[in-house]
Amino acid sequence: MDKAVGQAVILNVDDHAPARYARTRILRQAGFAVHDAGTGADALRLLDEVHPDLVLLDVHLPDISGIEVCRRIKNQEESANVIVLQISASAISAPQATTALNTGADTYLIEPIDPDVLVATVRAFLRLRAAERGLAEANRQLLAKNRELEDVNKALRRSNEDLEHFAYVASHDLQEPLRNITTFVELLQARASTRFDESERQMFRIVVESALRMSMLIRDVLAYAGVGRETRQLTPTNLADPLGQALQNLSQGIADSAAIVETQDLPAVLGDSMQLTRVFQNLIGNSIKYRTPDVPLRIRISAEAHEPGVWLIRVSDNGIGIGKQYHRKIFQPFKRLHGYEIVGSGIGLALCLRIIEAHEGHIWVESNEGSGSTFLFTLRAAEVGAATAGGKTPPPGARGV
Repeated sequence: MDKAVGQAVILNVDDHAPARYARTRILRQAGFAVHDAGTGADALRLLDEVHPDLVLLDVHLPDISGIEVCRRIKNQEESANVIVLQISASAISAPQATTALNTGADTYLIEPIDPDVLVATVRAFLRLRAAERGLAEANRQLLAKNRELEDVNKALRRSNEDLEHFAYVASHDLQEPLRNITTFVELLQARASTRFDESERQMFRIVVESALRMSMLIRDVLAYAGVGRETRQLTPTNLADPLGQALQNLSQGIADSAAIVETQDLPAVLGDSMQLTRVFQNLIGNSIKYRTPDVPLRIRISAEAHEPGVWLIRVSDNGIGIGKQYHRKIFQPFKRLHGYEIVGSGIGLALCLRIIEAHEGHIWVESNEGSGSTFLFTLRAAEVGAATAGGKTPPPGARGV
C-alpha cells in the first residue's frame, strides 16, 4: 500500500483487538495513515510492505516477543531508522523497560495511555526523526560539496604548479639567447662604431637597452613565479637581517641618489629571510626610482605593534607619491604608472604582495600624489605574546591589493 502524500505511516501492533482498534482509531483521527497487526509475524510482513515511519509495538505477542520484533526491526538496514515505541500494560517493571530500550526501542510506554499524550508523543518522535533525516541529508550534501571543492582545489593546485613550472622554465630558457643577443650586439657596436653615424649608433643602444630591459623582466617574472615554490618554512627572523641585506644590495643606488635611510629597531618575525629581503629591496628601490627631483630623498623604515601576535612594518619616503586611484592597481603584475624613462618591469610590487601573502600578512599603500608614499605590511611575530599593543587595521580589501 502507498503512503498518503505528506502523511506519516504508523504500524500498530497489539494482540488485544479492542486495544488495537482504539489506538488505531485515535491515530487515524489525528491524521496518520495507520496499519495494524495482531502478531509479530504480521508486523514483520507489513514492515516490508508499507514501510512505516513509526511502529507502536506491544511487548506480549502470541508468536514472537515484541522485544524480539524490535530487535529484528533495528537490525535490518532497511528498517533500522524506523521509530519503535514499545508499549505494555503488564510488563511495567524497570528491568523489563530497560531490556526493551537496550534492544533498540526509542521509548517505553505504559498503558493505559491518555489519547492526547499518545498523539503528542508520536508527533514528537516523528518531528525528531524528520529533523535527524534533514540533518543527515544536509551533512550528505555538505560532504558532497566538500569533496567537489577538494577536487577543484586539487585541480587548481596542479594548474598553479604547472603554470609556475612553465614560467620558471620559460624564463630560465629565455635568458641564454637574450644574453647572446646582448653580448654580440655590444661587440658589434664596439668593433664597428666608427663605421656608423650617430643615428645608427643610437639604434644599437636601443637594441642593447631593450635586451637588458627584457632580461630584467624575465628575471623578475622568474622570481614572481618562484615565490610559492621557493618560500621555505617560516622561521624566527630578525627583520634587521633582510633589511641589512637589501640595503647592501642597493648601496650603489642609495649613494647615487644621496638618499638618507633611517631605520628603527625592528622586531623578530616568522618569515623567510631571502623573500623578505626582496620585499625591502623592491620597496626601497621604488623610493629611489620615484624620488622627487632636486629634493633630498629620505626613507624611513619602522615597526609597531599592530594586533596581538602581529607586527606592522612601514617603509615611508618623501617621493613623488601615488594618486589614490592607483593604490590597488600598482600591486597588479605589469602595472606601471610611468613610461620606460624610469627603469622597471612592473613586477616588483606584485612580487611583494605575493611574498607577504605567503607569509599570511597584508600589504597596502598610503599616499597622495606629490606628498610621498608609505607602504605598510604585516607579519606574524616570532614569539607568542609579542606585538600586543593595538594598531591600525588594514583597509578593506588590503589582502587583494
